[in-house]
Amino acid sequence: MGQPGTPTQLPLVLTTLWAAAVVLELVYVLVLGPGPPPLGPLAQALQLALAVFQLLNLLGNVGLFLRSDPSIRGVMLAGRGLGQGWAYCYQCQSQVPPRSGHCSVCRVCILRRDHHCRLLGRCVGFHNYRHFLCLLLHATGVLLHVSVLLGPALSALLQAHAPLHTAALLLLPWLMLLTGRVSLAQFALAFVMDTCVAGALLCGAGLLFHGTLLLRGQTTWEWARGQHSYDQGARHNLQAALGPRWALIWLWPFLTSPLPGDGITFQTTADVGLMAS
Repeated sequence: MGQPGTPTQLPLVLTTLWAAAVVLELVYVLVLGPGPPPLGPLAQALQLALAVFQLLNLLGNVGLFLRSDPSIRGVMLAGRGLGQGWAYCYQCQSQVPPRSGHCSVCRVCILRRDHHCRLLGRCVGFHNYRHFLCLLLHATGVLLHVSVLLGPALSALLQAHAPLHTAALLLLPWLMLLTGRVSLAQFALAFVMDTCVAGALLCGAGLLFHGTLLLRGQTTWEWARGQHSYDQGARHNLQAALGPRWALIWLWPFLTSPLPGDGITFQTTADVGLMAS
């Protein structure tokens, strides 16, 4: 079956290099380029505190997401689910529970598989779903924060040029730099803003989509097939996916909130109806 985790390294390396490039250009803009708007001491302190809070949450959730193994490795499955809706995976040569699925990239079955994250090179499943959602939230926050911080400098730059030059700078900053029509500082400002705005829209859309699935008790696979078998109501769905402290886990990645299940058996909508009757 190959070495576990080998296919996940390249996407993570590429994502890290891309993030490092954006950070370096952001530092260049803030230190040598147009820089942020002038702020008072209190505003600067609040901006710094917010940035530290966002970055700690972002990096913490990325680390925990990558460390959490959502696969069936090390999970005792033999004999537990025969005749109970389980399936047999010929690649893993194992019985796998409902809501699980095989990932051709990770080369293993994933408990409560949602999808494979291409940017981080790991599947989103039962054990790391919380950190994936928090990662989306704080990535959106960080990118919006940078966009707001650099907004006045970009606005001043755009107002100083003709509309055609402005459109080309926003849409084709690399071409403008290579043709010598903008300085390195102007290119870095436009590139960082383009990246942050596009990234914030992408992460925000992902957070909205997965937040909707979370409230419905669905995975992406189940949503695509119109399945609602595990919807227990919004509150129970939140607790099942995020643990009892579901309202607080967004604030700190290392806050404990143990999941009530094991990723193998799940209550269905029919089970909840029988219990209620």
